[in-house]
Parts: sequence; structure tokens; C-alpha cells
Amino acid sequence: MKRVSLIYIFLLLCLTVAVKESRAQELPGDTTYIRSFDRQNVAEVYPGIYSSRFNFTPQGRRRYDYRLVANSSAYLGTYINYKWASFKYSWAIPGTQLDNNIKMRYTSLVFRFRAAGLTLRPFYNAFNGLLAPPPQAQRPRPRHFELLPDVGFRDAGCDLYYFTNKKRFSSQAANYFSERQVRSAGSVIVLTTPSWQRIELKGRVQDRIKDSATSRLLTAAPQWISLISRVGYTYNFSFQQGKWNIVPAFLVGGGGLHELHAPHRSLRPATDMQAWVTMGYNEERCYFYVNGWWDNLRTSLFIKDLHRVNTDLSITAGYRFHSSRKKILGVI
Repeated sequence: MKRVSLIYIFLLLCLTVAVKESRAQELPGDTTYIRSFDRQNVAEVYPGIYSSRFNFTPQGRRRYDYRLVANSSAYLGTYINYKWASFKYSWAIPGTQLDNNIKMRYTSLVFRFRAAGLTLRPFYNAFNGLLAPPPQAQRPRPRHFELLPDVGFRDAGCDLYYFTNKKRFSSQAANYFSERQVRSAGSVIVLTTPSWQRIELKGRVQDRIKDSATSRLLTAAPQWISLISRVGYTYNFSFQQGKWNIVPAFLVGGGGLHELHAPHRSLRPATDMQAWVTMGYNEERCYFYVNGWWDNLRTSLFIKDLHRVNTDLSITAGYRFHSSRKKILGVI
């Protein structure tokens, strides 16, 4: 597994360098559709709420028979981009967890690089402990869950987006409001994701998980690598020369996974659907937008299928400013 991780990191670094080098060859867009802002530096604040569900289903069926959830919460984040440097950090808002009596750590790292309609988004997520909803008849009060600190989940990968209509459609205006989409336009999206995923088990769960197949799956602590490709379409409805925007998107696709250390090392199917919508106000000095995102990933494992559903809803408010004439600390 260490060798696989090193290969993945090496390929990721190569892709990152390739994308950065290709930025010098980026062609300008049609200015009757896309325009940049004079103020290139931004400061943002973004409150939001997310959820992550892990549904376990018997092979060949759509309905799940066992579920684990992350102790999700509302969050507050900040983002600052100044010249070539950027900083982004978010933290959970106390008292907003799914179960406020349980404390668990969730780690998420995301980076983003762009060049000529190509967006590279490396990511890493780690859930150190998940929650199991008890049977309905045994719930002593609402929002009460059983903690499974021995069960964790990790994944790492890279989302590679390609927008076909890069001449008239700005993905930066559509997703981050960092450019202005003066006239309405759309684009086909191709999204490819190589990734590694792993369910971790640090103790015994047989006594707390009554479903025998799910218990066997978690005890096996499976890990797998996958490659999934999706295709979809997005359209930026632009109003008042790009001051107001509504941008929906939908993608669907599939691929295959290889479960490491499984008795049968054959490729197994994986499918995914994603949808998001961004809407808000965008002008020279400030901007704000609401973003809702949904991801529905189905992976077919050797013992049981895993159906993972992620959602996120956030509100972003940002302010643009000019660069200082003097260098900060003599560096930027």
C-alpha cells in the first residue's frame, strides 16, 4: 500500500506541474461573454452545513439495510487569495453536530489548480469514527446515535474537470464568481476521478453491528482504488451583464474499482451522479452566492456494496481588493 501511495503522490505532483506550466499557453476567452475583474485579490467568509452517509446494501439491490453517518455539523470558513498565495480554513460551529454529545475529528484537505478550461482538484478526507443510528424503537430521544470510534473511513484522489466551451463559458465565474459571465452560455463537463478509499477498523464491532454481512465487511477493513468518469452539462444564466447568475449542473457516469487484498481480484463496477447549483450577485468590489452540492456514489465491493451520499450547502460573501504597491515581508 505504501508503494501505491507513493505512485499516486508522484503522479499527482506531475499533473500539478503540468497544469501550472500550461497556464502560460492559456488562450483568452471571448470578451463579449467573459470578462475579468481589475481587482484580483479576494477575501471570503462562507458558513455552511454538510452531511455524509455510508449506506451498505446487499449486492444487486438498491435498498440499503445498514447505515453509518458522519457526525456532521455546520461550519464557518475563511478564504484569502493575494497574488500567488492563498489560505483557506474552516472549522465546525459548536453545538451544531448531528449528535452534540459525541466529539469526533474530521479532516479534509482540498487544493485547486486551473489552466485553459482544465481544473485539477486533489483531495483527502478522513473520518475518525462514525455514528450508527439505533433502531427506531430503541431511540431514547431525537438525534441520538451510537458512536463507533473503531470504524473510520479515508479517501484520497483527484478530480479532473474539463469544460469544452472554454471560449465562451467561464468555470471560474460559474463556480467561484472570480470572473464575470457577461452573456449566458453553457458547457459540456467531463470529470474523471482516480482515487483510493479505505474503511479502517481498530477494534471489534461484531457485538455492536447485528447485520452479519456488514460486520464481515468492516472486519475485513477493505481498501480499493477506482477510476470513474462522468459527463454532464452546466449552463450559466446571466442577468444584467453578469451581475446576477444562476448556474445549475448535472453529471452522470461510471467506472471500475479494484479491491486490494480481496480473495477475487477482478474489477468491479462503480457509478456516480453529481449535481450542484450556484446562484448569486457578482460585481467589481464584492460578491455573494449560495451553493448546493450533491454526490451519489455507488461502489460494488466483494462482500457488500457501499452507497455513499454527500451533500453540502454554503453561503459565500467575498470582497475584491487591489495589490499593495509594496511587497509584504519582501515576498509577495
